[in-house]
Amino acid sequence: MGKGGNKSQEPQTIPAEETQLLSAKWEQVCLIDGVEYDVTDFVRKHPGGSVIRYSLANTGADATPLFNAFHLRSKKARMVLKSLPQRTPQLSIQPGQLLDETSEGKMLKNFEVFENELREEGFFEPSIVHNVYRISELVTMFAFGLYCYSFQTPVMIALGIVVHGVFGARCGWVQHEGGHGSMTNDIGIGKRIQSFFIGFGLGTNGDMWNHMHNKHHAATQKISHDLDLDTTPLVAFFNTAFESNRARGAVGFNRFWAKFQAFTFLPITSGVFVMLFWLLFLHPREMIRKRNWESGLYMLSSHIVRTVLFKHFAGFESWTSAYLVGYWGAMWVSGMYLFGHFSLSHTHLAVIDRDEHKNWVRFAVDHTVDIATSNPLVNWIMGYLNCQVIHHLFPGMPQFRQPEVSRRFAIFAKENGLNYHVVGYFEAWKLMLGNLHSVGEHYYENAPVPIKKE
Repeated sequence: MGKGGNKSQEPQTIPAEETQLLSAKWEQVCLIDGVEYDVTDFVRKHPGGSVIRYSLANTGADATPLFNAFHLRSKKARMVLKSLPQRTPQLSIQPGQLLDETSEGKMLKNFEVFENELREEGFFEPSIVHNVYRISELVTMFAFGLYCYSFQTPVMIALGIVVHGVFGARCGWVQHEGGHGSMTNDIGIGKRIQSFFIGFGLGTNGDMWNHMHNKHHAATQKISHDLDLDTTPLVAFFNTAFESNRARGAVGFNRFWAKFQAFTFLPITSGVFVMLFWLLFLHPREMIRKRNWESGLYMLSSHIVRTVLFKHFAGFESWTSAYLVGYWGAMWVSGMYLFGHFSLSHTHLAVIDRDEHKNWVRFAVDHTVDIATSNPLVNWIMGYLNCQVIHHLFPGMPQFRQPEVSRRFAIFAKENGLNYHVVGYFEAWKLMLGNLHSVGEHYYENAPVPIKKE
């Protein structure tokens, strides 16, 4: 398994320079199903945010797999696509097309057959029963936390805070699925489910999460594109993070902080800094920008309702103490649980340069890992996001179906020469924290030089 600073090998692709031969008439072009669409005026209107910029044919990418994966159930997306100016490709060889079509082309055709078989067998069909189970689990967990508070002893109050922290994190798993539109066949219902659970459970905003997370899917482990890697100066996941992220150079760099980042990542970076920034600034700002007042109501209720309930059941007299101890104590647990587990499946893997383009299958296989997919307890702990490779290949697939698909994909990968990895749960923690330690030591010994803005 490669460290964050390494690069994986990839079959040769059309050089990015060759794609500049595209007509200057259209500044931004997306290639979908062999047709070029002018998205110059659509980029800012795109509901999924600027993720569209990372799949422009101008830079050598083919957006077909990304479009199909994210718009699986959206008739509106197809209608919008047809309304955009379009033309046949201007290059004799499509941007991003692999030169070696012999083995790679065969693998992609086999993958298409594999995906169609899964569709025919119903793996993409949502389950109302499973959705009811997941929501009932959250309700039960929240009620149990209140029950723990009612004992009004330090030990039981602490237990209740942990339970409500896990509740918030698991709301994150549910909202994640709602945001991907894989919980129901009605995308609108899925978004409402997402808005409530991310709002009340985590005090955050679904629009902001979608904006950030879709970029991660579109460009996993790609420098300057995957926001999961754009985390400096709080944490660096690869050996050129400070030099690469948003051209900020070494702003905020501290070599001693970097040295110990493996130890501060969960309790301080994830539990404190990220949660404070998200809940008090980043997500409220997005809610106001989008004027999504329904989401704002859920976010506000997270702070108020949960504090009121904690104060009542735990017997606190001070509102300030109830808010700081009860609400923010739970958010601290949620942050560590969420960001720790999100980091397990890809942050320790090889990064790729911003001008590299891989096909959809290799992107998922080379830059994510699956974790103990045959272990029901791990499936529950990680909300099925331990099946990260499968999720990246099929983001519109209900996630509870993915452990079985993982077993099938292992056979497919072996037959088609793909380097598919399934690691153990504790091995994943070791890889992630080990990479943080290695990168931290790198920066402790080699302080980055700030990049001067021209």
